[in-house]
Amino acid sequence: MSQSNDIQTLLDKPPGMRLLGYFRMSGPGYLQSAMTLGGGSVASCAALGSMFGYKYLWVQIVAMALGLVVLASVAKQTCHSGERPYAVFKRELHPSMAVIWAASALIATIFWHIPQYSLTANGLITLADGLSMDLDNTIARSVMGLIVLSVSAGMVYLYHSGVKGVRMYETVVKSLIWIIVIAFGIAAFTGESIDWGSVFKGVLGITFFSDLMSGGMEEQAIKPVIGALAAAVGINMIFLYPYSVLERGWKKDHRELAYFDLVSGMAFPFIIATTLMILAVGKTIGPEPGMTGAEVRDVREIIPVLSVALGDGLARLIVGVGVSTIGFSTIITHMLASGFIGCEMFGFSHEGKAKFWFSLLPAIGVVGVVIKFPIPLAITASTLAMPLMPITVICFIVLLNRPSYMGDAMPRGVARIGWNTILIAAAIVMTSAAGIALQKNWQSLQDLLS
Repeated sequence: MSQSNDIQTLLDKPPGMRLLGYFRMSGPGYLQSAMTLGGGSVASCAALGSMFGYKYLWVQIVAMALGLVVLASVAKQTCHSGERPYAVFKRELHPSMAVIWAASALIATIFWHIPQYSLTANGLITLADGLSMDLDNTIARSVMGLIVLSVSAGMVYLYHSGVKGVRMYETVVKSLIWIIVIAFGIAAFTGESIDWGSVFKGVLGITFFSDLMSGGMEEQAIKPVIGALAAAVGINMIFLYPYSVLERGWKKDHRELAYFDLVSGMAFPFIIATTLMILAVGKTIGPEPGMTGAEVRDVREIIPVLSVALGDGLARLIVGVGVSTIGFSTIITHMLASGFIGCEMFGFSHEGKAKFWFSLLPAIGVVGVVIKFPIPLAITASTLAMPLMPITVICFIVLLNRPSYMGDAMPRGVARIGWNTILIAAAIVMTSAAGIALQKNWQSLQDLLS
């Protein structure tokens, strides 16, 4: 799916016109946004907002900033070489590293898939409640699961059908992302006013660091903070991204477009959506300033408060649309990632039907529709995948600095120092978070694995 002619025309345009053109050509970044706005992010936002209000607004921003830098380095490498990263890992690093990366991404994808079906089912049930329909029973949940699976499979088949299919798929994903933003925007700005002073302090981390210096970090915050760091950019996202770039035919001249796409399609919608979620939860059922509230296990608990301003039916419709859209958009991107991973691991062509069949591997996650809302499972799944992230990041740092691979595109001088400093910092933060996550969730992981 080449866009070479389009990019050549745009590169000669003034910055303003070039950015407008980039908006039209964007796509892979939105796939990342759809994948990261899933059960893990919702669980972390609900937990942090209900217990601490606006205090941890900075977490999602920092998590996405780290992921943005990592994926920007992947974009730089992929656009330069035009090679599939799995083959690059095998040749430039070691075949075992390629297998470990792909297998880990596939396992994480299947594991994370379960909470997405639960999230989608609960959103649809809430939506039905707004229409005075009761679908909260095992039979209805099972039917919803089969319908969602069928529609998701159809969406993935559309992506694999060719150029027009890719464009249609990406258009649907873009629409889903902005539906999420609008839904939680309505929830956040409805009813009582927002304390913007506290929001400002929460975004900059002022409240957090002030409390940290005086009394340390709350024990209850550690798991959702680590879950947020893990869910913001997952190992399966790092696998999907370069392949979606290659599917678009992006090459050296598309590097600036790729950076813009990551910022506008992934980072911006994610930060806006997660901020709105925390605002909605924090202002409705969050604690008084300086206090710690009860941990919420379901973002739908904000509905009774929203009902005061919107009415019960409309409140349920808005929250239901937001929650179900989050789950569904993540399901279809998980399936897409699984298709690419399967083809690479087992040596199948990306042009045949194998990619579609491999996309169905996470379908076992449909059992999640009968789970009420597994916030602990979502956070634990993110924790389990967290140690795999710094390993993958280190591999891409090595590749970025390898002349045999990057050639004249390898960063040099000040640029090299800048890239490596930020990427190493990201790897250190991720490694530290992984260590804390394993320590704090060791018993949960033992129970899960047994």
